[in-house]
Amino acid sequence: MKIDEKKNNGLDLEWNVTIPSSLINPRLEEKYSNLGKNLKIPGFRQGKVPINIIKKRFSQSVISETLDTIINDNLRKVFFEKKIKPSVQPSVNIEKYEEGEDLILKVIIQKMPDVKDFDLKSISLEKSTLNIREEDINNTLNDIAKKHERFSPLKKNRPAINGDLVLFDYEGKINNKKFKNGSGQDETVVLGSNKYIPGYEEQMVGLSVGDKKEIKVKFPDDYREKSLAGKDASFLLKVKDIQERVKKIPIDDQLAKEIGEKDLNSLKEKITEKMDREFKTLSSLKMRRQATELLLKKIDFELPSKMVDEEFKFLKSNTKDKKEKEIKDLADRRVKLGVIISSISEKNNIIVEDSDLTKSVVEEAKKYPGQEQKVVQFYKDNPSMMNNLRGIALEEKVMSFVVNSCKKTEKKCTMDELFKSDFLKEEKSQISSKKKEVK
Repeated sequence: MKIDEKKNNGLDLEWNVTIPSSLINPRLEEKYSNLGKNLKIPGFRQGKVPINIIKKRFSQSVISETLDTIINDNLRKVFFEKKIKPSVQPSVNIEKYEEGEDLILKVIIQKMPDVKDFDLKSISLEKSTLNIREEDINNTLNDIAKKHERFSPLKKNRPAINGDLVLFDYEGKINNKKFKNGSGQDETVVLGSNKYIPGYEEQMVGLSVGDKKEIKVKFPDDYREKSLAGKDASFLLKVKDIQERVKKIPIDDQLAKEIGEKDLNSLKEKITEKMDREFKTLSSLKMRRQATELLLKKIDFELPSKMVDEEFKFLKSNTKDKKEKEIKDLADRRVKLGVIISSISEKNNIIVEDSDLTKSVVEEAKKYPGQEQKVVQFYKDNPSMMNNLRGIALEEKVMSFVVNSCKKTEKKCTMDELFKSDFLKEEKSQISSKKKEVK
């Protein structure tokens, strides 16, 4: 194969390629011969069809398929020999070809950039270690006590209000007929919890112990029991007891036991362990993000524009609230980081093994409680999505290698102080949103 390099500008190459007929003709003849062995055409015995008739009928498909194979095989070989790694699929155009003659191609390639060796030990990361204060544990205990539900008998009989725990019996009917699972005894509900269908709890407000009342409701159209969906029903209720919510729950052994711990000291130990786990996870995340920013800042190379263009198109089609410049900057960043990760993985022989991929699938499945098996099966049935997950797994493995290779300076801090880091803005925002929802 002859290559005439027309252009060699940065990452961009343009070749005029000649593949001699001596490489093509034997492959074509072999293809025609194999085709003729099993060919059945009226007027000829199987395997005895003249070559000129085979060519007349099948030359177009045979030539197309054969040339594709020859072009791909030869280009792969050249790329390997010249140590060229295309950033995207090369553009290949047939400039000239007649059967029996040389094949002339125009090939346009954009190479992956060369990333110079970088000493990861020259990067220094801040490793946060947890400084647990007594007030942090007490704040957590206070939050637990505020969210915990405890009820006590009414000090003075009164009608039920929202927030009360009501004990009651019920009997339900549709069109004056009882229905399956429509009756029950000693049922409990916290009024205002929306445990029951719309309108049910609201009609219980104002009832006193011993009261009976018929309430009327309509099952939602999307009710889980399809035979009841959208139907009107009546329920005869009898209130048997009302308890009120304890407004200020003391932080003591009883609270610990009610949430499944042996005593208050055991609860404090569990809080400390949980805080430590969460802190370590966030501290690792902070170091990884810090390392990412330093890699992007310190390693410089020409970005493969075709990869950036593809990433830009993908992001634009999946992003609605960003301006074009923001999308372009994000595309540049993602491509640059991807190239850096690929380079580090190659130079340090970091590969995604089956165990890594299995771990990634399991982690992804955990995001969908109750549907884990479906998620696992989805990835098994979709190779392209599995490849995406393979890329994520590689990034995780490479960035773990990077963080472990960098120098560390330890700094003790509280959880609140850790959240002051610019690298944890997203997590801090999520926690703030959750706190607002609770209020």
